[in-house]
Amino acid sequence: MGIANQAKRQARLQQLGLRGKLPDALTERVLEAVRTHPLGERYSLSDGAVPGLELQVAADGAASFLLHYRTKDGRQRHIRIAGAGAMPLVDVRAAAQGELVRVRAGADPAEEKRQARAQSQLAKSSTVRAYLENVYAPKVLAHRKDGGKGPRVSPRTGKTLKPSGTWGRITSTWAPLLDAQLGALQRDAIEKVLADRKVAGTAMGTLLRDWSAFRAMLADAVDRGQLAAVPMARRPEPIRKGKGNQRVRWLGQFDTDEQLGKNEGERTRFTKSLEAFSSAEPCGGDFLRFAARVALATGMRRGEIVRLADAMINLRERTIALPHSITKSDKGRIVYLGDAAIAALKGWTLRGTRGELCPGNAENWEDRITQREWPALAAAAAITDLHFHDLRHDFAVRMLRSGATLEQVRDALGHASITQTEKYAHVVPSDVRQAVLRMTN
Repeated sequence: MGIANQAKRQARLQQLGLRGKLPDALTERVLEAVRTHPLGERYSLSDGAVPGLELQVAADGAASFLLHYRTKDGRQRHIRIAGAGAMPLVDVRAAAQGELVRVRAGADPAEEKRQARAQSQLAKSSTVRAYLENVYAPKVLAHRKDGGKGPRVSPRTGKTLKPSGTWGRITSTWAPLLDAQLGALQRDAIEKVLADRKVAGTAMGTLLRDWSAFRAMLADAVDRGQLAAVPMARRPEPIRKGKGNQRVRWLGQFDTDEQLGKNEGERTRFTKSLEAFSSAEPCGGDFLRFAARVALATGMRRGEIVRLADAMINLRERTIALPHSITKSDKGRIVYLGDAAIAALKGWTLRGTRGELCPGNAENWEDRITQREWPALAAAAAITDLHFHDLRHDFAVRMLRSGATLEQVRDALGHASITQTEKYAHVVPSDVRQAVLRMTN
């Protein structure tokens, strides 16, 4: 400490009522004088024992210990160690020495505290909706095929469309929690949403997907430091013992003998209605005929069909190489083409500038199937409870009945596990049943 600063320090100590030999460092006696002799102005007293440590005193006498330091890259910083009287002076010095050790190792305690405060404030002020719209949707969902979009205006009708994909699932299912503070989410609130939907008759498979989508967003918030932890480690109670979607529907599943005798089964009605189908949409009814025929012949999902491009198709080798970017499992796979699939692909001549079979917005093509054209086709065929995705089930059932193994069906459909394929096992007689029927009394 320079001579001028030393003199200023001694004068300040004398103002505080200290007499005799004045200490070169802060002492408990000095702290008591600061507390009992407010000077009505701001000032500071350096410690003298720990470099950079000082006592900063406000006009009303309130005091705090600050540590001034310089980072490795030369920036001057300071942090608050403690309020005067909050801990013994010896502990204040120990804490300051500890911070200096960290600074010499390259840390910046002041910046760390600033970031911690910012994250804490964000967590307190951020609602579930804000995190979804400002962080999760643009940084995560925007890069996923099924991520979807927020509310938007339809270029065709001018009407406001509801959020789609995973975005739409979260905003519709979890609407009661969207305005809750992200950091204040409780297990009970989450379970209530699922329990209410379960009572309302929502299928277990849907509930499982609802929770999976919401949990993924909460896990992302944890990874980004905006949530301490996902509110529950296990499945919520309403779905704890639930199984995924085991629904298997195919054409002809509910045909009666009378219908088959009159050649009026579901498959016949579906084929006739598909041939006659017309639409006011671009390409008329040809698009739905193309999509349905490809699905029946390959088991491909609608999202894969509408994202096909010429570069993926090899008619000579009779294959389609689906890239990971358009598959649900995020893994590429080979689709093998029979005669029906080849005919469907050759019959569809529309192409985009990059060889896309369905140019433009893929989601609009999907909407044409699920929301506008498929319902009309099913109604014309007088078939109930049949979704476009059921054509994929129909393909799997026909494969099994033709003698394919579950492993072959798994690979054809692109399932990640044979467990997913086992839901089709019941559509063909088991080996045990066949063995029993072959027995003679």
